[in-house]
Amino acid sequence: MAHTAIANIIFNNAFSTYVQRRSTELSALIQSGVAARDPAIAKLCASAGFGGKTVSLPFWADLDGDDEVLAEGSALTVNNLSAKQDVAVVLRRGKAWGMNDLAADLAGDDPMRTIADRFVRYWLRRDQKALFSVLKGVFADNVANDNGDLVLDISGENGSDAYLNKDTLLAAAQKLGDAKGALTAIAMHSAAETVLSAEQNTTLYRPSETPGRLSTYNGRSIIMDDGCGYDPATGIAEIYLFGAGAVAYNDVPERVPYETDRDTLNSRDIVVTRSAKIVHLRGVAWHSPSIAGATPTNAEMEAAAAWNRVYDRKDVRAVKLICKI
Repeated sequence: MAHTAIANIIFNNAFSTYVQRRSTELSALIQSGVAARDPAIAKLCASAGFGGKTVSLPFWADLDGDDEVLAEGSALTVNNLSAKQDVAVVLRRGKAWGMNDLAADLAGDDPMRTIADRFVRYWLRRDQKALFSVLKGVFADNVANDNGDLVLDISGENGSDAYLNKDTLLAAAQKLGDAKGALTAIAMHSAAETVLSAEQNTTLYRPSETPGRLSTYNGRSIIMDDGCGYDPATGIAEIYLFGAGAVAYNDVPERVPYETDRDTLNSRDIVVTRSAKIVHLRGVAWHSPSIAGATPTNAEMEAAAAWNRVYDRKDVRAVKLICKI
């Protein structure tokens, strides 16, 4: 296939529309309700001249304090409404492929769909990997600075008390107290899913990147991803429980998201794709004093020092369970 044909496919107006729609259809994070696109973030990122490394997400702190008994001649105390700020970091990444990698697929009857689906599935995998790096850093900060009040680590317990099952998942959800009903999804490694499937004597998991209804366990949607921590040597796994909308998941407009080039000396076509995303656990602000490049690496996001919780505990709709399987 000629180079111009690839360029015509990618720069066709229908291509970007198709990519956006397929991202929504194929993402288990979106289908489960865990990740949601925020119109306010989208509007900010689409504003003229936006090119920052971070996005500020202001919010009003919840009302608290005791009420006052009304008494004649006694004025009520006026309390201030407190404005606070969450901060999300913009992840700017890119990837290039040579024509040889796509040649077989381009023989299909719908090359636009073939190329778009390849790009969509690749970036969904990378976005989920970035999210697990965010979660590693966020919960490391929680242990270091918030007494681990959103982490249940039972991996060192004796006998069955250390293992993943319905009871230990319920115990992890209890970290949110009376807000635990907000937790609607569970993310886990495939090895952990196998354990829960055996417990229920059924297959829980709907393959990721496949449109359709997610499977559930004890009323919660299952997201299976081998990016979730698991050490087969120790049997220790990291499980995450999420509430709806826990993750802000927004595209940031790229000036040139797709591009083609030609290596004439090697008769090779090149397709370049660039991604700018916000993949942010709401309520835990990006706090890194410095990063080596223009955007943080996954490794930099895994540091506890990169994050600082700004929401009240019960308003952060995520809990981590560390257990054996």
